[in-house]
Amino acid sequence: MQNEQENSELSKNDVGKLVVVSIGRHTRLGDILEYALAGQAFETVDMERFFSESWTKRRLLFAISADESDGNAHLHTLTSRLHEKGDFIEGCAVVAIVDGAQGALAHLDALALLLAANRAGAYILPRPLIEADRELRYFSGGRESSFERYRASARQLVERLVAAESTPPEHPRVRFVTALEGGAAHDWSGVLEEIVSASGGTFEDIIAPDETVLLCENTDGLPDARTLALLNAAGTLRLLLASPTPGGDLYASAIIEHACIRGNDSLAPRGVLVFEGLSAVEVLASKRELERVKAALMP
Repeated sequence: MQNEQENSELSKNDVGKLVVVSIGRHTRLGDILEYALAGQAFETVDMERFFSESWTKRRLLFAISADESDGNAHLHTLTSRLHEKGDFIEGCAVVAIVDGAQGALAHLDALALLLAANRAGAYILPRPLIEADRELRYFSGGRESSFERYRASARQLVERLVAAESTPPEHPRVRFVTALEGGAAHDWSGVLEEIVSASGGTFEDIIAPDETVLLCENTDGLPDARTLALLNAAGTLRLLLASPTPGGDLYASAIIEHACIRGNDSLAPRGVLVFEGLSAVEVLASKRELERVKAALMP
């Protein structure tokens, strides 16, 4: 009985710890993490342990040192395996620190990783720390050194992870936004309100909802300024993307880059739903696709 109580207590303590998923050989990032995690309860796991256990509803920090030579093969492997594996990170809150010298390549790799984690059921917090410049030019200026500003940003990211609440409210307030006009926008609004109401939520046009549902239609390959202007508030985002034009994944990545990587929106678990080859009107006319919408909004 005593052993059972001790094991139960240990399990509770473990669940409260941050999980640092360590990828690559840390040099500068090791010093950053030491400062950022000071005073926090955490455990560090490598890739093999990460994929051999379940981390449901934990708080995950991907700590990645990007190689200069090969585009970080370890990071690509991590992303690929997340696509392959199921719901072992269901309900997790996730952030990432990517440190290296790859410029835009590291940025794109980090975005791909976070989207893969989201597809596996994780809640992605906004503004990951991606420092792909050995000179730390982004952190220059001010009284502190660039390194001090860098590590302070890492600490703030960890604090946001600790404070994150990944459990959705029982009765969410949902806001619907779209750049579409006319009958399509009106019909989508009615369908989504019916789905949200059936799941116990409310459909409200307010500044600070629990979740924002953004409906887009990809006709030009990338989102226009009018669509991006809809993403002007912090909160939790869910993207519904009708894509009659090829390139839905690229369009979706551009939205997430703007809203969650550079902006202040979190991404709801499995928060990107793409309807390849279909317009917004055609999605509404498809019983099969509407079932996908219901499954996304009524988890």
